[in-house]
Amino acid sequence: MKITKYVAYAACIAAALLMSGCSGKGAPEGSGEIQDSSGNLQDSMEETGEKRLQTRVGSKVPEAFLEEEEMEGYEKREYKIAENPMLRADGKVLRDNAGQGEVVQLRGTNAGGYLLQEFWMTTTKQTENVYAEEDIYAILEERFGKEVREELVALYQDHYWTEADFDYCQQIGMNCIRLPFWYRNLVDEKGEFYENWSQRLDWFVEEAGKRGIYVILDLHGAPGSQNGADHSGSDGRGENEKASRFFFGDDAAANQELYYRIWEGIAEHFKDNPWVAAYDLLNEPFGPYRYEASLSAAELHQLLWGIYDEAYQRIRQIDQNHVIIMEATWDPVDLPNPQEYGWENVMYEYHNYHWGDYDNLEGKQVEGIRGRLQQIRQAGYNVPSFLGEFTFFNNLTAWEKALALVDDFGMCWTSWTYKVTEGNSYWGIRSQKNANLDLETASIEEIREAWSAVDQSNEHVGLRLVLEKFYKRVYIPAQ
Repeated sequence: MKITKYVAYAACIAAALLMSGCSGKGAPEGSGEIQDSSGNLQDSMEETGEKRLQTRVGSKVPEAFLEEEEMEGYEKREYKIAENPMLRADGKVLRDNAGQGEVVQLRGTNAGGYLLQEFWMTTTKQTENVYAEEDIYAILEERFGKEVREELVALYQDHYWTEADFDYCQQIGMNCIRLPFWYRNLVDEKGEFYENWSQRLDWFVEEAGKRGIYVILDLHGAPGSQNGADHSGSDGRGENEKASRFFFGDDAAANQELYYRIWEGIAEHFKDNPWVAAYDLLNEPFGPYRYEASLSAAELHQLLWGIYDEAYQRIRQIDQNHVIIMEATWDPVDLPNPQEYGWENVMYEYHNYHWGDYDNLEGKQVEGIRGRLQQIRQAGYNVPSFLGEFTFFNNLTAWEKALALVDDFGMCWTSWTYKVTEGNSYWGIRSQKNANLDLETASIEEIREAWSAVDQSNEHVGLRLVLEKFYKRVYIPAQ
């Protein structure tokens, strides 16, 4: 795992993020065991007298998590699919039947690692020359040729997410999956759409829709990289701003134009598909260097909002149906009042990673998200809010308390993420054995064997029980 840049980032901006979460993905090193609220299992048992359940992944699950008691503001009822599932923003909520039906609170997870590998959550090893997805493409093509590279990448994707995963997500009650994708999933190195460019997206949306699950299409990695970080498909090796050729440099204009064309293509293709919940325009723009950029905050805002507006206008020329998501980096102040731009049918997205207190500090994790929600409330934007990525790390009590706050707020949410490697259990609902595959030295046979097994994973029972408790309840907005 490569985490040093995130640790440094968290340290340098902690003071600026009053009671809110720092962002940037990459799991911290340390124990993957999900522990009790105190961090000391024996002491906690003596103090509270709670019985604990030993799960098959070694986590300690308070018995309370297994109870089916009702929570204030909720009712248990059968999830009914609307005659027209198409969602539309109505003030601060989403409604089905194109905005005329019932309130729908999206709750689910992310399909991270599927169409865009991040090494802490996949079986591939990060090496000296392989830092991000574009390096995977380059090293495989250099060693085996383009045709074999395409075959191997397809093999990995065929197995990482299968119909069994959709069945599982349906079983535990999710109604939404955020699907991160890289621009190179759709276009070639020259920026031309592949003949079958939509195949992966089509399959994912179709299989999810069969099970009553919405999909958020998340452009996780833009042409030129919007943040210079590995989770954009291109890693800047610490030179994040300089490596972000989507916003800066001689290629920025061309990369932005390709970005607009990609969204135009997606909008044309999916404009009538009701199981696409929304278009998530750009994941974590500016990313790790947000507070270290050469431009001022105001300049960064104007740059980003201008791109959001251009993408919005181009999509709306084609598709007036779908919700469009704009992401903050990281706080509500990083997004404008939508009325200033005339944006309609939009949702604002936030990510929350309270890095400084990840190790069993329940109080600060909960207070961190409480502060973030207070910021959103004070901003007063009349749009739905979406917590697109988050973890509350290795404390199940913190997970339950924090999610209760998010749910009571009426916020849509998708946890980061569905599947991780062993040792990162508090990040994912499921984990797989880490093959530690070195693409620079592994044979074709070894790569095929490892990437054919990425569908094999174990459930993190403790985390699933907490999430399921919320998945299977229906939000009833206050009268």
